[in-house]
Amino acid sequence: MTTESEYQTGIVGAGWLGLPLARALQAEGRQVAVTVSSAQKAAQLTAEGLQAWPLQLGTGLTALPFRCRELVICVPPSKVEDYPAAIGRVAELAVAAGVQRLLFVSATSVWAPGQGEDEHPMPAHERGMRMLTAEQAAMGAGIPCAMVLRPAGLYGPQRHPGRFLAGKTLEGGGQAVNLVHLDDVVAACQLLLVQGKDGDAYNLSAPVHPRREQFYPFAARQLGLPAPVFIEPAGQFVPVEGLRICEQLGFVYRWPDPAHWFAELAARGH
Repeated sequence: MTTESEYQTGIVGAGWLGLPLARALQAEGRQVAVTVSSAQKAAQLTAEGLQAWPLQLGTGLTALPFRCRELVICVPPSKVEDYPAAIGRVAELAVAAGVQRLLFVSATSVWAPGQGEDEHPMPAHERGMRMLTAEQAAMGAGIPCAMVLRPAGLYGPQRHPGRFLAGKTLEGGGQAVNLVHLDDVVAACQLLLVQGKDGDAYNLSAPVHPRREQFYPFAARQLGLPAPVFIEPAGQFVPVEGLRICEQLGFVYRWPDPAHWFAELAARGH
């Protein structure tokens, strides 16, 4: 087995996002180690050529299972009871594991509606406050370079937007759709690991923002599912912008319009 000191990149949480990111980093020639939630999954990934360890996050965690120079944390809040404390503990232990660069994958829920990227985040609900507190814990652990990426709503393989609201009756048809594809989140993580600087925090949200009453019925029909029905009030059209990473780091969205992904699926016969 590869020794601890040989890993360039570690990923805590090799799930829907973390595993494709690990594969992409491996394809670049990096030596990558990951954590997963079960010993069975760890054994499976290790057999497939990706060094993996089971790890249960929590404040009682005493050490990371590997050393690495850079670490990506991409564990959703639903997986951990006290999310900010657990993220803070991982970041503290990352210092002991030799981590020089930390990337925490957060979410755009840290913003109140209408806020811009140059403002101080002021979450409008408890979920966003929990995420912001986790960001602060990660950034304040003492790692030389700590960065945050804030994706909007995630979609892609196994997360088709047509399933999100299918068959529901709900308000808010006039609200903006704020989504970002898995491919773009992986690419943005790769970019930040190379070009990011300490304190960097970027939104990631596809530049095209249709109205929910336009987008979700269309998305549901792509899967042959019943379309959602939108009722009043329509809500406000408040897009979450994710262009600062383009302006400052030269990032280019592969999927600037979620509908383009639907077209490609249709062309491939999916």
